[in-house]
Amino acid sequence: MKYFKLFILIPAIAISACEDIMDVSFSGNGERVLVVEGSITTDTIAHQVILSRTGDYFDKGEQDMESGAQVTITDGEKTLWLTEAEPGVYRTDQDVYGEIGKTYTLNIKLEDGSQYYASETISPLPEIDSIRQSDNYYHMVPPMEWFGYGYDILYYGPEPGGVGDCYLWNLYIDDILYTDTIFETVFTDDEFVDGNYIKDFEVFFVKDEDIHDDSVKVSLVMYSISVEYYEFLIGLMLETKWRGSPWDGPPANVPSNISNGAKGYFRASDVKTSTMILSKLPKRK
Repeated sequence: MKYFKLFILIPAIAISACEDIMDVSFSGNGERVLVVEGSITTDTIAHQVILSRTGDYFDKGEQDMESGAQVTITDGEKTLWLTEAEPGVYRTDQDVYGEIGKTYTLNIKLEDGSQYYASETISPLPEIDSIRQSDNYYHMVPPMEWFGYGYDILYYGPEPGGVGDCYLWNLYIDDILYTDTIFETVFTDDEFVDGNYIKDFEVFFVKDEDIHDDSVKVSLVMYSISVEYYEFLIGLMLETKWRGSPWDGPPANVPSNISNGAKGYFRASDVKTSTMILSKLPKRK
């Protein structure tokens, strides 16, 4: 009985000994670091670079956009000047496209004279043979009513030999971006599929409730991305969406390819699109 009382007493002492009330005052984040979101691809479009500033963690107000900057993209032969279309949003002309194998450098000069740059090379994509839809089924196993019915978008195509290729996908339904946040995109490397033909790859799941007509146009857009951008996405997810478990690692800065201590990323990508008509099908268990 004495041992039992001692067993109870020791944890009680340990708990009380660890109690330490701390009065911490946070004055906020005084340093507002430049954040860069930009890309150039082989698509003929107005390519975009967004400049903003980091905010105070304890006072989330409107995003602080960086206006009045000089922004250019160069491939070593020609220089593209970007125009500020709205505060902090800079765009090229509509007829601009990147070329496979070329290295593109983003140059930014702010009104205060500070300068930033980043470079990436466009690597080629394999061809997309086709995309298809699955039957209309419960996505979760065992079935979960709250998740609903829906369709897998299945990918078919070759993967070139040589480990180190990385890819990112977006999905459009009737020309409207379905994956409209970075957390909804799909990205991967080729570690486990290098040099193989890829078939029945479930890239996206589309909920039946999001298909408002008997049939819709579905477009799968595929991008080549660098290993560095792939690691940037992993780091971003680990610090945001992929947190909350007991096995989380300690917080860490998300990697960046922007110079001078800025955050964010400038990427260069080849792009290919495959389109199909998705038809509504009967629901099955």
